[in-house]
Amino acid sequence: MKLSVSLALILSLSVAANIFSENSAPPTISGGSTSELVALKAANQAFVKAFNHRDASAIAEMWDEDGDYIDETGTHYVGRDAIHAEFENYFHSSYGRKIKVHANSIRFLRPDIVLIDGTSEVDPAPEGKPVVGRFSAIRIKKDGKWLLTSVRESAEEVPSNYEHLKPLEWMIGEWVDREDSSSIYTSAVWSKNKNFILRKFKVNLKGRIVLSGTQRVGWDPIRKQIKSWTFDTDGGVAEGYWSQQGNRWVVQKVGVLQDGTRATATNTYTFKENDEDSFLWKSENRIVGNVHEPDIDQVKVVRLPPALDSK
Repeated sequence: MKLSVSLALILSLSVAANIFSENSAPPTISGGSTSELVALKAANQAFVKAFNHRDASAIAEMWDEDGDYIDETGTHYVGRDAIHAEFENYFHSSYGRKIKVHANSIRFLRPDIVLIDGTSEVDPAPEGKPVVGRFSAIRIKKDGKWLLTSVRESAEEVPSNYEHLKPLEWMIGEWVDREDSSSIYTSAVWSKNKNFILRKFKVNLKGRIVLSGTQRVGWDPIRKQIKSWTFDTDGGVAEGYWSQQGNRWVVQKVGVLQDGTRATATNTYTFKENDEDSFLWKSENRIVGNVHEPDIDQVKVVRLPPALDSK
């Protein structure tokens, strides 16, 4: 289950219409009555519910007793017990990923056998180079139920700026800096195909959010440098160029406030060796208009642990 959800990517597609990808073309459907398509959709929705509750037992029961599955690495799982064990392992090691699937075709080979082909992805994306999953799944109808009996997966790399942004992969996750009555919360996820890192932030002072905003971190192919664009709720915007200096990332920011006042700053992220769960941040050389603002002293920012979904 290298890509993460793996089987889940296949099972949770919507049969009559793709509910996960608004801009995707509907699948080509060959054969099958409306009632059977509705039954297939219900079977897929039941899987989604079981997956979201991390119920490996319920998922295994949705398979034919001797069904099999080959993932994109070539690993072969045969029978409900093996599939149950694989999902148990996945649910104990992964949190919060959502499924996005597009069925390209749904073809009834017989009234009781259907072949589904399509593509799949997960959000947030797993580590490593971005890929699109391709799958072929066969369902059979037994005792009135559409059961999975055979699944095959493959993975293809997609064009991306990931290699340029990979040094900032440490940023993915949720972070917090707490001091007395204030706190700053930051989250970061990959965009589709890992062409950008999307960050959100909010500043809480005495229980009230006083500022929030978003940031998009990408690659400038002209300057051949990492660049960020920041937008805050006060109407301010800023651009920043990132450069790595040893164990530090230095960001030269230039922005403009809502009233047109220009602002600049140098922000620095400093890391300790072998510590992926914290970093030090400071802001210097802060100028707003013609006024030199005080530096923001170095603060420690820590990673928040993954949130556990409740059953």
